[in-house]
Amino acid sequence: MFDQAFKHALLHEEWEVLAAFGLKCFQQDEALAIASSSLLNDDLCLDTLQKIMPELGAPNLKVTASLVIKRIAFLTLAPVLYAMSGFNKGLDGSLENSVFEYSLENRIWQSKMPLKDTSVSIWNGSDKEGRDVWRDEILHKVFAGHLTLLVEHFYRLTKVSRRILWENVAVRVFSIYEQRILPNIPDAQMIQAQADFAYLLDRNSTEVFGLSENPLTVFYRKKQQTDVSDKPIRVRRTCCYYYLATDPAVYCGACPLLLKKR
Repeated sequence: MFDQAFKHALLHEEWEVLAAFGLKCFQQDEALAIASSSLLNDDLCLDTLQKIMPELGAPNLKVTASLVIKRIAFLTLAPVLYAMSGFNKGLDGSLENSVFEYSLENRIWQSKMPLKDTSVSIWNGSDKEGRDVWRDEILHKVFAGHLTLLVEHFYRLTKVSRRILWENVAVRVFSIYEQRILPNIPDAQMIQAQADFAYLLDRNSTEVFGLSENPLTVFYRKKQQTDVSDKPIRVRRTCCYYYLATDPAVYCGACPLLLKKR
């Protein structure tokens, strides 16, 4: 069972793991940062994207929005999903509880994701249905209450495709589970973590996204061997525009444009 009214703190060893993904406590004097909820303000959002655009080397706001959502998705999802599936602890990844840092150095992100409240709920029961309810609350905050809102707002302001933005998020979900959570958690947590991942890919899991369809499912395809990679990869359906912010052009390893060129 769990009690949302009772606040718990992460253990020191858990903090070390999650801090490596960008989790940090919010401090008032954060430089180059904006309350994540302020990104829903048209003027503040455009001003922030315009500040980031030259630092990324992006040619326009559409490319900037695509690359920014990739960064936000990782910083938001990696601590929340790892804490949930690896530690049975629930962080509040909602827009209202988050702060977006946007510092870069030589076009490389240096930012982390401060949370105003880093306390957690703890699942310590054995009832599957009870954990499902707990899991839904965590996922609803970070998706419907954060990433879905930003995807829609970035789309409206910059006209970048929703499909590109959601595939950027989906790729982060896949890599967080496949490369970071599942290879590193104890065997005792494995079945549960796999079930969490499968739930995020289930076509019927729509409520946590606040949408009529699961926006991740369409992008989860079987990995394939290609002539541009040493091991099988999941080729993207859309291009994230990363190559437009590099000179000379650099393509992501799973970029569909790179395969077309070959």
